[in-house]
Amino acid sequence: MKKILLTVISLAATLSVFAGGTNVNTNHSTAYLRSVARGTTLDPDAVYHNPAGASFMADGFHFSLSIQEALQQRSTTSTFAPFALNTNNTGNPTKEFVGKTFAPAIPSFDLVWKKKRWAVMASFGIGGGGGTAKFENGLASFESMLAQIPYGVGMTATQGQQGFPYSLDMNIKGTSMTFQGQVGVSFRITDWLSIAAQARLNYANKSYSGYLKNIQMYNPLSQSMGAAPAFFQTMASQYAAGAQAGNAEALAAYTQYMTYAAMTSDHELDVKQTGWAISPVVALMFNHKGWAASVKYEFRTNLDVTTKAAEVSALDPVISGIFPDGAVTAADMPAQLAIAASRDFGGKVKLTLEWHHYFDKDAENSYSAAVLGNTNEYLAGLEYTISDKWLVSAGWQYTDFNLDNALYSDLDFAINAHAVGFGFAYNFSEHVRLNAGVMKPFYEQVTKESKVYNNNQLGLSGVDVFKNSRWAWGIGVDFHF
Repeated sequence: MKKILLTVISLAATLSVFAGGTNVNTNHSTAYLRSVARGTTLDPDAVYHNPAGASFMADGFHFSLSIQEALQQRSTTSTFAPFALNTNNTGNPTKEFVGKTFAPAIPSFDLVWKKKRWAVMASFGIGGGGGTAKFENGLASFESMLAQIPYGVGMTATQGQQGFPYSLDMNIKGTSMTFQGQVGVSFRITDWLSIAAQARLNYANKSYSGYLKNIQMYNPLSQSMGAAPAFFQTMASQYAAGAQAGNAEALAAYTQYMTYAAMTSDHELDVKQTGWAISPVVALMFNHKGWAASVKYEFRTNLDVTTKAAEVSALDPVISGIFPDGAVTAADMPAQLAIAASRDFGGKVKLTLEWHHYFDKDAENSYSAAVLGNTNEYLAGLEYTISDKWLVSAGWQYTDFNLDNALYSDLDFAINAHAVGFGFAYNFSEHVRLNAGVMKPFYEQVTKESKVYNNNQLGLSGVDVFKNSRWAWGIGVDFHF
């Protein structure tokens, strides 16, 4: 049961709405969705993407508001012999487990006040997470640990001929939000060079809820389906006297059956985790005669989250052992180095190239054990100004994780992906601009073959095939006055 519930703690890491390091979102604005590479932008979202660029903006106030929506589906197709005994799986050892995430409103805003060589800025956004993942049919990690019990008991009872059928009800839900608010200042040292510094407040709010209940299995005593805990308690009672008398074999059997009874009993999960941390950001920008370049470094966010378990979970002897009330867990966001360069061709076409490097090896979070090296992202964006009113844009991004696939689980996997974004901007006037964009990643497929699937006690092999699918779209408005 410990293995089962430990997979839940990594749920927040799987909820990031789009690209970035293992625990980071980069889709701060709608303008990002439509053009992707924003490292040299002088629009209001420069507060996040290019803070040193704020001091190159026109004097006055610049404000941007964006609302995005995102839809994600994560699926694991798992092959494990005991799954064939699930009464709903009709003898098939392969089963698909699907988790769906819908983020209906991902807000962000940016504000810049520029005067001569100085700019003061602030922003708010969702820097990590951003949605709710629902696994209405449970997870392979959960079911495999439980399925091995009727399988193993049945194989023993029938001299290796077959396991016992079983059924269960599972529903798991996890929500994750890391709110980011930052303030900073930018100074233009010369007509073509500027610097910036920011302080970023990160507040993580995560919750896990759901249930694992009504676990039924074939009862050889009654020769019918029945409650699994009752069967194991009955079996344990047969060894209770011997165990109490100190008989080693009786004690071992009694302990084993009571453990099975605890594992197959009903469990309700209701846990919250919160924490906050402040991290600095520094940046530099060059901007001269149509050429621009920027460098930004975001320091590692040393974030710890504290667990608060509801009474129903705090009193559960199994859940409380995994999620003890008051426990502190590391959930760092890795440091990031971002370098961008762009060329503006006569005010009509702008081409931007960008590189992000996430220092995942230095961050401590749910992915740490699987990290082989740091994450790299490669971005390109193209904007074309059709007229004073219309601008169209498109972009591409490739995210390259360096993780050990052998340590992936159905909750803890990150897959390399190419992503494309496109959209437009429309200027209602020189003071108001509308942005609209859509982004679609295309994920690679990862297959994990395990000689001992999910560390099951029976030593059975298994295979997981991990897939991911996402869409995001958004709308935003920029104001200049």
